[in-house]
Amino acid sequence: MAGGAADTRSGVDSSTVESGGWVFGWHRRGSGDPVVLLHGLLSDSRVWEPVATELSATRTTIAVDAPGHGLAPWRTSAYTLEEEVDRLADAYRGAVGERPAVWVGHSMGGMKCWRMALRHPGLVSALVLVDTRPDAEPENTKRPFEAMVEAVLADGMSPDLAAMVARLNFHRDFLTSATAQAWTEHFGTLTGERIEHACHSVYRRGDITDRLPELNIPVLVVHGADDVPIRLPVVRAYTARMPTARLVVLPATGHTPPLERPAELLDAIRAFLADPMVSSQPPAAQETP
Repeated sequence: MAGGAADTRSGVDSSTVESGGWVFGWHRRGSGDPVVLLHGLLSDSRVWEPVATELSATRTTIAVDAPGHGLAPWRTSAYTLEEEVDRLADAYRGAVGERPAVWVGHSMGGMKCWRMALRHPGLVSALVLVDTRPDAEPENTKRPFEAMVEAVLADGMSPDLAAMVARLNFHRDFLTSATAQAWTEHFGTLTGERIEHACHSVYRRGDITDRLPELNIPVLVVHGADDVPIRLPVVRAYTARMPTARLVVLPATGHTPPLERPAELLDAIRAFLADPMVSSQPPAAQETP
C-alpha cells in the first residue's frame, strides 16, 4: 500500500481479485450476510477499518480497494465509473456468487453503489451512501480538481496540495488529530500515474439523478453537516428523490465520516441493518444496462 496511515489490520483475509484484466484489493472478514464497503477517491479500504471490524461480528465484510488505491494497481487508460462497476460486479460474483449484499460507499464509493444498484440490481439488497452525490461534477469544482491532477502529473503531490486534499476531506477540528495527519502524509505519497484515471472517472462522470426514483430498495444516506465538497442542501434534494431513503446528518463532521465519526456512522448503519425491511429485502430480478 501507499505510505501514510499504516495498515494495521489483523484477522483479515487480504488479497486481490481479478476480473477481465481489472484488479481490485479485497479485504474480507467475518461470516454471515455480506456487506461491501467502497472507499472514496485518494483514500483506500483502510478508511472502513473501524466499521468493518465491528460489522464483521455478525456479517461478512468485504472492503474493496479501487484501481490505483491500496492493493489495486492503477489503470493505464481512461475508464468510466460504469465500466469499473461492471468489472467489480464480475469480481464479486466470482468471490461470493449471486448472493445480494448491502453496498456501502463513501464519496466516490457511493457513486459506484448507485451504479451497482442500477446496473446489477440482483447483487444489491440495500445501499448506504456516505457523503456522495449522483449528479455530474459542478463546473466550479471540476476545474480545480482537474488542475490538481495535472499538477500532480507534472510535479508530484506537493505538501501544499496534500494539505488542501486534507482540508477538503476533514472538518477543521479533526485536522489536528493523529488520524488526519497520517492520512495527510498518505495523500503526499500519491503519484500522478496512480490517481489520474481514477480522478477522471469521478470528475467526468455522468448525471444519474433522474434514475434515483427507480431504486425500490432500502437506502440510508449519511452526511456530514459541514461537508465542504458536497453541501447538505444538495443531499436533502437527492435523498427526496429516492422512494425509501432516510437521511442521517452527523453534526460537526466534514466529508469523511468513516474516519471522523466512525462510532456514530456505525450506529447509523447498525440501526439501518436491524430494520426488518432491510434484513428481509429480496434482490431485484433483472439487470439493466
